[in-house]
Amino acid sequence: MIILEKPYVSDYLLKYLASNKIPVLANEYAVSNTRGNTLNFIRTKEAVKRYHDGERLYTVSENALDWIYTNLPDGELVHKISILKDKATFRKTVSDLYPDLFFEEVTLDQLRSGDHTKIPYPVILKPSVGFFSVGVYALFNEDDLRTAVSDIEANIQKWAADFPETVIGSKFLLEQYIRGTEYAIDAYYDTEGKPVILNILTHRFASECDVRDRIYYTSAEIMQEYLQPFTRFLERINTQLRITDFPMHIEVRVTEDDIIPIEFNPLRFAGSCSTDIAYFAYGINTVDCYLNQIKPDFDDIIGKKLGKIYSMILLDKGGKEIDSDRFNYGKLYTEFEHVLDVRKVEAPEMGLFAFLFTETSVVNEQELDKALVSDFSEYLF
Repeated sequence: MIILEKPYVSDYLLKYLASNKIPVLANEYAVSNTRGNTLNFIRTKEAVKRYHDGERLYTVSENALDWIYTNLPDGELVHKISILKDKATFRKTVSDLYPDLFFEEVTLDQLRSGDHTKIPYPVILKPSVGFFSVGVYALFNEDDLRTAVSDIEANIQKWAADFPETVIGSKFLLEQYIRGTEYAIDAYYDTEGKPVILNILTHRFASECDVRDRIYYTSAEIMQEYLQPFTRFLERINTQLRITDFPMHIEVRVTEDDIIPIEFNPLRFAGSCSTDIAYFAYGINTVDCYLNQIKPDFDDIIGKKLGKIYSMILLDKGGKEIDSDRFNYGKLYTEFEHVLDVRKVEAPEMGLFAFLFTETSVVNEQELDKALVSDFSEYLF
């Protein structure tokens, strides 16, 4: 069964749920966002019974965690979520595998007035419980820390209004800045605790200081290179997590010597239905794969996709209050080699004009470089 929640759900997922009569929790968001699809709605009592009877549960957004904490409070599911959602708890859980990795959980008061002379810069500062790169900062010295604290103080009330406490918490994590290429992995652990990878995305940044979610892309070449190493990494991590039958969106950094976990996001794949990029790239429905324990045959799939890059680009507003009606969405079709989909976003808290999905020839990769640094002002009316 599925829990749909704000800020976004894709037409692709809605059509899949409707055509396959997948049980969907009848919450306010789902009922008001069917977009003409006839969904198989179930009430809370039935959803709880189905879960206890062994039915798999998938959520599209961490906004759904409130319902789980309220209605399934004492079970193994909440225990799994708690390990993964709280970044400090996750770091402690896998610390035996990474004994030299610095991390420290702090409060905002400690950030304001604590002794920071022993912080081993560079570090990343982020909410211990966080989502969508909200409140994430790369810090290279104490001046960066002071600037970050000022920004947190200016925005923390807005974050609290936009997201529940289960999505954005009140504590923060300082952790070692890991230099290397960042990857995002959509995967699930099966009923025996074995990892099944459904997609691998490179998370591209404009600079060492950049922490934005701007461009993620996948390709046959990425899958060929990293499918086996990341599968072994997930096997290794699960010696500490001991998780079975569970979907997650994982972020890692690959250094010269190791694969370092950044985050394990519970009960979902790439946020806001952007996991659909696996369908555009490889014809894979990741949600269906988890619900029905399907293991894609990438040996067969990726041989047909060589030389192409499949990207998800977040057309963000750069923190500015800009009416989305000012954005010239039609211009995207002339600026990119092959636009696969443009999904306009009507959730102000996300700060986006749209999600853009593209197919790009390897020889035309410069169009992604341009999008990575653009402020998108050239698209405004």
